[in-house]
Amino acid sequence: MVAMRPSRVGLVSIFLGLAPVRCAPDEYPRQDECVVTSMLQTRSLRDSVPVGGDATDEAVARVTKVNPEMWFPMPQEGRDEKCIAQKYDLEGMPQASIIVPYLHEDLRMMKKFVGSLIANTPDALLEEIMFVDDANDFGFAHTEALTSLHPKVKVHRNPERIGLIRSKVVGTEHTTAPVIVFLEPHCIANRHWLEPLLLQIIRSHKTVAVPVIDIIPEEATDTYKYAPLDYGGFEWDLSFHWPGTPRQRDADYTSPDNFPMPALSGGLLAMWRDWWEESGTYDSGMNEWGSEHIEMSLRIWRCGGSIMAVPCSRVGHMFRKSRPYVFHGEAELINRKRLAAVWLPDKLERIAKRDRRMADLSDAGNISERLDLQKRLQCKDMDWYIENVYPELDAQQ
Repeated sequence: MVAMRPSRVGLVSIFLGLAPVRCAPDEYPRQDECVVTSMLQTRSLRDSVPVGGDATDEAVARVTKVNPEMWFPMPQEGRDEKCIAQKYDLEGMPQASIIVPYLHEDLRMMKKFVGSLIANTPDALLEEIMFVDDANDFGFAHTEALTSLHPKVKVHRNPERIGLIRSKVVGTEHTTAPVIVFLEPHCIANRHWLEPLLLQIIRSHKTVAVPVIDIIPEEATDTYKYAPLDYGGFEWDLSFHWPGTPRQRDADYTSPDNFPMPALSGGLLAMWRDWWEESGTYDSGMNEWGSEHIEMSLRIWRCGGSIMAVPCSRVGHMFRKSRPYVFHGEAELINRKRLAAVWLPDKLERIAKRDRRMADLSDAGNISERLDLQKRLQCKDMDWYIENVYPELDAQQ
């Protein structure tokens, strides 16, 4: 079945029961944007709380007193009562470096994003906010505007465009905290977004912790919509989708408990730096963006780790109808071929049935380093993953 391209509809469509959308990367300009748009079209938001920003919030007032340029619309409260009541021992928590690649981004949204991080992140836990400028044109570099917002904001500029995947790797190399967090510049961090993620990775060192992705509509960026809980998965064409709720997988599940995610929806996550490095960072043979989240999902689960969604951590993400930069679609196809060649060599027939271009992996490039990584980490095979992590995949045709 050919993936539908998400329709460009108004906010009313959020509440309509539209047909499911699979996020085939070559059908949409940005995988993460497709994920969020797919969420709007397939995930019921009837239980969510559509709200505007709270301009009178004390935290907003504090950050704007430091720098008025950091004003942002604080989301009105919509978190679970247990999350609101949760107390955290900050002295026992590690510091985090937040890494944010950007290319042709709206400066106004970036300022709001920084304001939300400064307001909603305990100062003792925030080592730095590292923006990675992926060789933006002069009008989109924003270096001075960003670094003048707050002393913890830094910018590293790539001398040439290297893409989202490699920019994240570069960002980790220019930061120092024991925990790394990847976010995107068109986000709003909600109250106490970081502490629940840190608590999860403290409990389990080889866990990748992910927030729940809430919705910031592109047409109304001062609006914040709380999304329901769903787990992430993918299909045999290696496109991401939201198969269902955690309770559908586990009848005993109680919200807002953390729950396993078979697949990452994109690049919003937190993990220990040493596990990031030990587990192989990203595949350096992948270009620009695309398929890295599925590759990381299989690698983490099969090589001794886990991925957990953390409902008490909420981050709003602005979905976009079009990309603000040039994307080379052939790069994503090569990325997907590398993913299949390294992690799914015994499942190629099933993959090729969904996408005939995947029948020939001769142009996937040199994968010897990734195969050596598999051996070094003693990674389990795909059948183990299907049986123990994502049995729903085996039921797909």
